[in-house]
Amino acid sequence: MLKLTFLVFAAVVFFKPDVNGDVWQNERRSLHGLQLRASTFNYPPCLSRMKLPSGNYSYFGICHDILTWMVSYYNMKLVYVPANTTRIAKLGIVPVLIEQLLNMEVDFVPYGFAPTPELWQQADFSIPVAIQYYSMLQRWPKEESRLTTLVRPFSLTVWIVFLFSSIVLIVFMALLTHFDRNLSRECNLTSFMDAISRHVNYVITVITGQGNNISPKEKFSLRFVAGLWCLTMMVLVNAYSSILTSYLAVHKLTPIVNTVQELAARSSETEVTVHYGTEQTRMFLVDFRATSGAHLILGNSLRNNPKLLVEGGKIFDGLKNVLELGATFITSRVVVDYLLAMDMKSHPNCRLTSSATIPYMDYSSAGLPKGGRHNAMINYDFQYLWENGLLPYWLKKYTPNVDKCMVGTIKPHGRMTPFTLDDLSSAFALFGIGISLSFLTFVLEMITLHKLKWRKSHNVIAH
Repeated sequence: MLKLTFLVFAAVVFFKPDVNGDVWQNERRSLHGLQLRASTFNYPPCLSRMKLPSGNYSYFGICHDILTWMVSYYNMKLVYVPANTTRIAKLGIVPVLIEQLLNMEVDFVPYGFAPTPELWQQADFSIPVAIQYYSMLQRWPKEESRLTTLVRPFSLTVWIVFLFSSIVLIVFMALLTHFDRNLSRECNLTSFMDAISRHVNYVITVITGQGNNISPKEKFSLRFVAGLWCLTMMVLVNAYSSILTSYLAVHKLTPIVNTVQELAARSSETEVTVHYGTEQTRMFLVDFRATSGAHLILGNSLRNNPKLLVEGGKIFDGLKNVLELGATFITSRVVVDYLLAMDMKSHPNCRLTSSATIPYMDYSSAGLPKGGRHNAMINYDFQYLWENGLLPYWLKKYTPNVDKCMVGTIKPHGRMTPFTLDDLSSAFALFGIGISLSFLTFVLEMITLHKLKWRKSHNVIAH
């Protein structure tokens, strides 16, 4: 990644053709009034078209903004040459656009190519116009159930150790009390279970913060272990209370997928969807990375579900896979932000979110005819496009406020909101369970009492 970034930086900063400014000015003047034939295709947010009532087409997108800048800069006339949509659906968008350059149908292809040695043999490319980072588009995560809020502050291991230590303490203290005859007689403890009951009451009152005491007549060994346990409970109870407060106050979402490894580990919950014929497809299906580990798992998922391979520039098919099939769409950050923005226009609440950038990137260059006369001049002037920040400005027009739907960047409400019944559902659920168990115990006691009375009455009759 660092090597690629350095190469892009070097291409932009140190590209200085050995031609003086007057020659460039003459070259630019030679283009005045000429047509700029540019390839047109449907690949938002790069380029999209809309049919007007008059029958003509209106074009928009980042690539259209680049073309508008070019024709204004060179004082040219823009002419769009449509790419063959049938062949795009069959072969993919890149081969069809390269064909247009080879057949000299266009002078400029406003598409974000990631040039490979094979592509360089067929066409020339501009200096990098942008660096493409990649992310994973996925459904907005669900909120974790509030019914388990009371037990979530501690892990299962902590709860087990807590319960085990409390039981051990109760039994140990009961043993010390039971074998102290004087204390047993003073406290009216006639059996070992009486001692157990006494110390269960002590433990519960300490845990719940109700307060209790141990008689100074108790053995030092008992008072010592009880003191240590009280210190331990002070730490645990305060930690539990603090964490429980945060769980109640902040809605917790289920974790999203942030890495390819996490996506593979959660393949039973979500599947991968990618553009067919792109570097992402080769990463999972063809090259050396696809032979082991997470890439192999995701590659097998794509082989078993070819419908998850998005054809051509149909990025909305990828969006459909995410919304309807629960898949995770790996694509460029620009496309992810654009799809987020489009979905936010039609839905006030976030239905989608994005992962952090994954460790994969490439650079985007426009396509130029092989050995074209004006290629060097276009490259020289494209430095201006890179340096003045026009691309991020144009991109912001098509991806406004997408940070609203990024997990972890949501701002809290400006005012305090009261707890709802859903927030406190775990407490009421615990109360309901207690009432149910109490009623069940009452029924069992009544049944037992009825059986005892029935036996006594039959014994009396028998005598």
